[in-house]
Amino acid sequence: VALDSEAALDAIAVDPTAPPAAFQAQCGLPHGLALYFYVRTGEAAARTRMFCSEGGRWIEDVATGSAAGPLAAHLAPFQGTFVQGSTRRAHIEVKSSAREGARVEIGGAVLRVASGTWAALPG
Repeated sequence: VALDSEAALDAIAVDPTAPPAAFQAQCGLPHGLALYFYVRTGEAAARTRMFCSEGGRWIEDVATGSAAGPLAAHLAPFQGTFVQGSTRRAHIEVKSSAREGARVEIGGAVLRVASGTWAALPG
């Protein structure tokens, strides 16, 4: 969802307990459990915020390459940085070629903050 200013991006407030339909209606979007907002901040830069419904609650995903890639394709040709998030900022390097059949490259750095394993629950 394209926005007109960084102020509009910063002003997005989500009630985490609101049902998905309420936030979608507020944004004028009828479908989807994820909403990705962006504002161009320069020829090679954009700020973004990603919200998704997880476990019945709205959360902000502060770094998602899976949303940055399609946005880079939408803005193609584009080469630059997406700064994502409101409180913690993730810098995502993106590069895309022509809009049709776009090749999208996403990069950045990650820092492991936890590790673990998943186990299936019985039953």
